[in-house]
Amino acid sequence: MTMTDQRRRWLRGAYLDRITEVAMHYAADHTHFVDSEWQAYIDGEFDYLSELSSADHAYLREQAGLEAFRRIVSALSATREAAFGKLRSNNTDVISPDARFAMDIGWIDLLQHAADRVRTYPESWSVKVVGGKEKFGCCVVHVTCDYSARGCRSEVERQREEIRLRSLSTCEICGSPGRLRLSGFAKTVCDQHSGVMGEFREDDGKWSDPWKWNEERPLEDYIDHVLDFGRALIAEVEHQKRPSCDESTDPIRSTPLGRRVDDDTWSKSGREREMLIEFGFQIIDAVNGACVKVEYLDGYVHDEVAGWREFAVQPLTPADEEFLQGYLRALIEEEYERIKNNR
Repeated sequence: MTMTDQRRRWLRGAYLDRITEVAMHYAADHTHFVDSEWQAYIDGEFDYLSELSSADHAYLREQAGLEAFRRIVSALSATREAAFGKLRSNNTDVISPDARFAMDIGWIDLLQHAADRVRTYPESWSVKVVGGKEKFGCCVVHVTCDYSARGCRSEVERQREEIRLRSLSTCEICGSPGRLRLSGFAKTVCDQHSGVMGEFREDDGKWSDPWKWNEERPLEDYIDHVLDFGRALIAEVEHQKRPSCDESTDPIRSTPLGRRVDDDTWSKSGREREMLIEFGFQIIDAVNGACVKVEYLDGYVHDEVAGWREFAVQPLTPADEEFLQGYLRALIEEEYERIKNNR
């Protein structure tokens, strides 16, 4: 029998109490929705309703799954908000009160470590944690500081990289030891929580650091990804001359890409220099994370730059965004070409 919209509405109305009860019991015992666990749990759940067809049973199982997922997500959101709220309130001196953290709570200890480190920095550096997010299985911490203060840039970026690398061996869900795993997306989880990933890709376990994919993987093997949203870094520089630096200790100059961005920064002047100073590390992160197919590159670049608006020191004008988009796209295209040539 063909399932009509009218039939669906009738089934949901007539059996809503059973749908809700099944979903409620599953959600009460699970912190995350895992497809395989749900299928085992729900299999045959509505078969006792012998007056209904197999199509009816399948629809009721689907509705129960959606309700269970909604309840788990709602509970998880509340848990995250409470945990990150406590992190902010316990560290008001070094974490911005409106800092946003788009990640699971397993990385709370890493963020606390970052806050403790910031607390040891000189006040003249004006360092503050303003947020963080998960990207390609990494914990990326967003920090503002006085970019021009002597020693500030090197230490702040060293700390950000330390947190990122530590996150790649820490389960984002529970904080236990874990590793980067690949399915339809990338996530760092432990064995216990690996089920949230669904079916793994053939190359799962071969990559320990997604920032190295550009170095190690053929371009056509890159996967599409969920487009990134807002993050910010580095306050507006007050001095317009290039600070002295040691390439052996300055993180931005530790890679060819970083040296390219840094050289470009100090070859420009005015507003263009200010933007490369303010967004230099976001640009590098965006190039390193550009594992989209070429046909999706325009959308990726647009969304990356749009995500920087929220934390920009001063509002980005259309001309500002056009410059940043053009600069970012050119770097990504150069990186793609370099990868092709090195294969």
